[in-house]
Amino acid sequence: MFFRRSNRAPRPAQQRHDFPRVEYIPMSLAELQAFEQVMVHGDACLRRGRPDLTSLHDRSTELIGRLYQSAGAASVHQADPDRVRIPIQKGELFWLESAIRDIERYRGDPHLAHQGRQLLNRFNALLGQQRAVIHAGGTPMFDPGAPAPVLVDAPQLPAR
Repeated sequence: MFFRRSNRAPRPAQQRHDFPRVEYIPMSLAELQAFEQVMVHGDACLRRGRPDLTSLHDRSTELIGRLYQSAGAASVHQADPDRVRIPIQKGELFWLESAIRDIERYRGDPHLAHQGRQLLNRFNALLGQQRAVIHAGGTPMFDPGAPAPVLVDAPQLPAR
């Protein structure tokens, strides 16, 4: 058996991409207020329909608090309230979906459920808006390898 000895310099370490990417969606102040109404009403419906699920009650309090903190920080940089944009993570849309289901399941205000669905549809449209589109047989579709619209790669995460 022959062994080949190589004097080549070692390759530089490649950056690891095995940590999740965080996608953010810009939300206006009016959308934040609508989001809050849907979340609070969803919590009230869940509380009324399932009082035994105490661990899920008021799930929106922390999320809404963080979003209003972000709104405060954004308003420092943008004096016009109509132009302030608050970042919400794609993963936090799960809570909006849950609130809509709770409103529908426990017979809450259908207008608020509709308002929540409109918000959810808008946020999903924003997620897809900037992704690359390819055409497969003349049909536009998302390129599965395309980057998300807004990405924050956390290079400070330790390598495993």
